[in-house]
Amino acid sequence: MFPTVDTEENIVQVAPQSNTSSPSKHAQRPDSSEGSKRHNNKESVTMLIKEMVFFAALALTTYGALHNSPSKISKHPKATKFFSSDSLVTDWHKGQLTNAHATINHVDLSFVMYYAPWDAESQYVRGQFEEAAMVLSDRVHFSAINCWNPGSECRMQHNKIPSWPILIAYTSTSRGVLYKGPRDAHSMVRFLELVMKPLERISTTEDLVQLLSICDAVAVGYTPITDTSRHYNTWYHAAVKIREFDFIGEVCFGVVTSEDLAVDLGVNSVPSARLMLWNDTKEYVLDESENTWNESSLINWVLENFSQPVGRIVPMWRKAFTFERYVDGSPLLILFTPLNPLYEQLPSYSLLREVAMEYYNCKHNETLNWTSELVKLQQVQRLMYQQKDFLKYCENFKFKQPIRKTNPLYRKEVVSHNNKYPWNNNTQQQKNQRGGMFSYLFKGGFDISKVVGSGEKSYLMSTLGLVEECSAPVMPAEKSFYDSYEQCQFTENEKHENEPLLEEEELRTTMLPFEDDPLSPENLIQDNVQHFCKLMRFANTWGPPVYPQRVTTNVSHIHGLACAQNSSLNMLAVDSVRNHHFAEFLGIDITSKKDKTAVVILDSKHESQYLLSEEYSAKSLRDFIHNFTYKNLKRSLRTLVDDAERTHYFGSDGEVEQMGIDEQTIHVVDLTTHSFRRLVRKPDMLTIVAVCGGLCSASTTRAALEAARLLAACGVPARPARLDALRHDLAWHYTAVTYPSIFVFSPHSEEGEMRYPPTARVSGSGLLALALRGLRAPQRMRVRLALCARHQSTKEKKTCLRDIREHITTVIGRNLKYWRRTENRELKDALLKRLQYLHRVSLELSLLHTTDLGNDQKELSLLDSLSKLSKHWDIDVSMLRNNIASPQKLTS
Repeated sequence: MFPTVDTEENIVQVAPQSNTSSPSKHAQRPDSSEGSKRHNNKESVTMLIKEMVFFAALALTTYGALHNSPSKISKHPKATKFFSSDSLVTDWHKGQLTNAHATINHVDLSFVMYYAPWDAESQYVRGQFEEAAMVLSDRVHFSAINCWNPGSECRMQHNKIPSWPILIAYTSTSRGVLYKGPRDAHSMVRFLELVMKPLERISTTEDLVQLLSICDAVAVGYTPITDTSRHYNTWYHAAVKIREFDFIGEVCFGVVTSEDLAVDLGVNSVPSARLMLWNDTKEYVLDESENTWNESSLINWVLENFSQPVGRIVPMWRKAFTFERYVDGSPLLILFTPLNPLYEQLPSYSLLREVAMEYYNCKHNETLNWTSELVKLQQVQRLMYQQKDFLKYCENFKFKQPIRKTNPLYRKEVVSHNNKYPWNNNTQQQKNQRGGMFSYLFKGGFDISKVVGSGEKSYLMSTLGLVEECSAPVMPAEKSFYDSYEQCQFTENEKHENEPLLEEEELRTTMLPFEDDPLSPENLIQDNVQHFCKLMRFANTWGPPVYPQRVTTNVSHIHGLACAQNSSLNMLAVDSVRNHHFAEFLGIDITSKKDKTAVVILDSKHESQYLLSEEYSAKSLRDFIHNFTYKNLKRSLRTLVDDAERTHYFGSDGEVEQMGIDEQTIHVVDLTTHSFRRLVRKPDMLTIVAVCGGLCSASTTRAALEAARLLAACGVPARPARLDALRHDLAWHYTAVTYPSIFVFSPHSEEGEMRYPPTARVSGSGLLALALRGLRAPQRMRVRLALCARHQSTKEKKTCLRDIREHITTVIGRNLKYWRRTENRELKDALLKRLQYLHRVSLELSLLHTTDLGNDQKELSLLDSLSKLSKHWDIDVSMLRNNIASPQKLTS
């Protein structure tokens, strides 16, 4: 301690006391010393308190200094490349947004992926993105930008991205088109193909009819080319931007730039737009106050008026699910089939669309004739498409080295490759009357008299000619098409190797030679064919084309059948490759179906579903809809597909090996619709089935297991089981009103299944009591003896044995009554034998005491008598034909 005032004064005061001896001084010292001591003690306490406060402050300061050091922050990891160094994707892994956009602005079309390297979805999309780049890298620039790296340019400008990755296509006009479709390579390629070719130029009426025959809807813009081309650019940008909402190309966009053709098609003023649907045609009316010729107004107009007979569902795994708008109480018809996004047409989907247009085309509809003719046109287009073999076409196509362009007078026939399989029908070359689709196009304002009266062979003439020929007398007549297939052959426009030149001499020219000019028409045609074949080979990796079964007989009509009932079918199409789990949840093993194609009708109002059992074809589909409308279909029972992938169901089907389970072990079996039937019909087996709305609770499962174990211990074969009613359908009389519902199936019960009271608490004893009602008398007494042995008090055991004795007395009296009433000698002898064993059991039961319950000799003798009684309990049914008593009473 530091020296204090007290210590110093004490040292000073001690020295004089030893040297003084004056009595007077010695007499005066006590008073002064007591005052000084009190003063010194007070100051000592004060100084001690100060010292304590000082040390406390010092300790707090030291503690704060040690624990208030600056927090340590770990540095973010160094940005690394997300894509490999040899990838076709340019990876801006440091988030260099300015450099990336500078590169993007110098190309016609680029596809950019904004990613976070730690995100699982980004890691999955990376492989699909690279696969798409391998297909389109020669036409589209692929870039990837790390927009998560802290401190990067992309992160600083876009720091509130809700989810990863973000895919955007940028055109040469720097307009970003957000990709919202599925994250697989095939769908990405389809989206980019639509962005690359957003418009189809309509030069003749043939082009318009061609679009009508393959598209769900056709949006046509009438924008003649002017000096500024402002209206055309607006229509072009609208066609590109709408791919954010229509990434599979359900709406085809066309443009008419010829004023003469626009006048022939009935257009009075330009710019103008029409949306041609399956049952109507909408016209975009310019209005100074509301509708103006701008991009947003045109897109909203198309989206608001677009309708289709069959909805193509592409689930995006978001809260706003696409099935929601179709679930309005009406039954749903769902077609599960591969919907390859890269094929120009999907015959399975096209067939459903034709049937839907026929189904909804009611007689009172103003556009009845238009829809009927459109059905014929689309059907012929589908049948034509089914005859094409793209892979074979690509294998046989000769990619020849072009000859040298030596003469400016060289002329060569220009062959259109819009239709890669032109189709000729010799029987219709001279047919030039106005009818069929021509008349309805004419009524809609289309002046096609020049086309009809020209007499020249054209695709439109041949197509509509076959419509008229194959539509009589029955339509749709696929059989007629195949019967006349020899007259409807497809030919390929292949260039001849030896084509004459007008002049043979070579002339000097400043033009590039043909083989050195990549943008020459011939080379562009070659490049287009090569690109087409590349897409077809890539599409085939998804799966080969799927075609409906060929129809060999005429089919029935379902014209206007939607108006025959109060409610009509909503028809949907779902891809069975990407979304096979939907079919599996409905109990459809889609992998075992031909071409992975199945049709199911869901009737939520009647809680039923119906599955098309025949192969998918024009006839089976129409018959299926017809039979459902008139209630001639048999209900299909939905059951979970056990071996399906990614169904998120982890139940047991009773066949898996489990630790500690052998033949003697009783375990709960998880049933399906099919195994339920097999189990409840199993002979000599009592089954306790708990039907639950989802997974059964532990208390319900435990109660069924306890009852089965006790029955098995008493020699009664029993098995507990459970069934998830949300995944497996049962017959109507097994449908549960409340969950859980428990059924007991006994092989000896004449009443069939017995149901546990829905209001009673589920317990093992309650289930055992219900099971006893379905057992024969010998088995019932054996189980009751085991129950008596389980009681703890002697009084309860006595009461239990008394009840058994009363029961055996009642059984003896009933059988004695039957013996007296019957006149059949064989039946009388059988009943007498039964009575003898009953009396023996009654005697041994009367000699049984409560202390004998267990393993006593008396109980073993009683059980042996019950076994002998069981062997003579059954009576031949043929003996009961002339008996008054019922079989139920004799076996109870």
